[in-house]
Amino acid sequence: MPATIRRYKAACVQAEPGWFNLQKSVDKTVALILEAGEKGCKLIAFPELWIPGYPYWQWRVTYQDSLPLLKDYCLNSLAPDSEEMQRIRKASKTAQVYTSLGYSELDGNSLYIAQVLIDPAGAVVNHRRKIKPTHVEKLVFGEGSGDSLDSVVETEIGRLGHLNCWENMNPFLKAHSCALNEEVHVAAWPVYPPASSLRYPDPYTNISEVQSEHVTPAYAYETGTWTLAPSQLVTRHGARLNLPKRLRDDESALHAEAAVVGNGFARIYRPDGSRAVEDPAKTFEGIFVVDIDLDENVLTKRLADFGGHYMRPDLIRLLVDKTPKTCIVDANSPDPKTFPSTLERLGLGRPLPGEAPSWGGPFLGRPLPGEAPSAGRGSGAALTEDFVGAVRLANVYNTT
Repeated sequence: MPATIRRYKAACVQAEPGWFNLQKSVDKTVALILEAGEKGCKLIAFPELWIPGYPYWQWRVTYQDSLPLLKDYCLNSLAPDSEEMQRIRKASKTAQVYTSLGYSELDGNSLYIAQVLIDPAGAVVNHRRKIKPTHVEKLVFGEGSGDSLDSVVETEIGRLGHLNCWENMNPFLKAHSCALNEEVHVAAWPVYPPASSLRYPDPYTNISEVQSEHVTPAYAYETGTWTLAPSQLVTRHGARLNLPKRLRDDESALHAEAAVVGNGFARIYRPDGSRAVEDPAKTFEGIFVVDIDLDENVLTKRLADFGGHYMRPDLIRLLVDKTPKTCIVDANSPDPKTFPSTLERLGLGRPLPGEAPSWGGPFLGRPLPGEAPSAGRGSGAALTEDFVGAVRLANVYNTT
């Protein structure tokens, strides 16, 4: 089904998370969503692990120093079927925007690098997890299951997709999203140091300039998608919070973290890989907006559509297994090979309290045949002043 809204505004986030503070993280998330709605946006894109911030300390500290940080991080991660997630879903509904949110997901006693896409009715229409955490991330996070490959959703504003960090560099995942006819992509990035801090033998691929100037535009022109690349920002205070507690008053230790301070690298690219808007300053905090026109995807994909005419599936095909696996399987169930989706198992498919289930179910952003859209979806309803007032904190951008 083609998009019914082909021209609209979309917001990309470059901001500092509420480090190790779930409530502050949610407050900032809600405020940014509402701001995007006030600016007339239909979509807002958040960075990888926006809640409660990317644990970049895992790359820097010893095992012993990491344990107190890890405990605090777990205690402030986001449970999927929680009041905090409901607040974020309600904000998307109030603002009438699609929200691509990256967060540390607490599932039982395990953490995952998760993303959800929330629609303007407040329904979670996509849930996925990073399929392979990168290097030391494996010490903190588990791996996504097969249904995490479902990263593209059909909506009235186009086929929206999202991936985390170096998943945007993975040729197999790019091929998969491209074959699903993705039109607008969120390449969610965390925290990276700049090239000026690179020290041998750390590879050049591990700096912010590679992600913003090479990986992200390559994704755009290889797939022919509008590509929004949100990133996190670290202030001096945030860097202090990411130090082991024994070093937080040590100015020399804080100085050693100077490279990541003020190094935001969010970008937005057109389907041909050219810049869509002026790059925000590295220290900019907030959202910046692009005017998306899905008609601009046409020629790029017409010349090179690797999910269609420019591919040879009779010669090269991608074999995937999207079935989620669980630790326990009932051999006596009618079909022991059938598993619930992770979205269903986590309770993310449930409607918001006091509401009926949204049309289309938890997997698609479009109604079933013969059904009408639920009230308020895409209608551009005005923000309610009481809701905005309840969450718009005067110091919402202040992490001190």
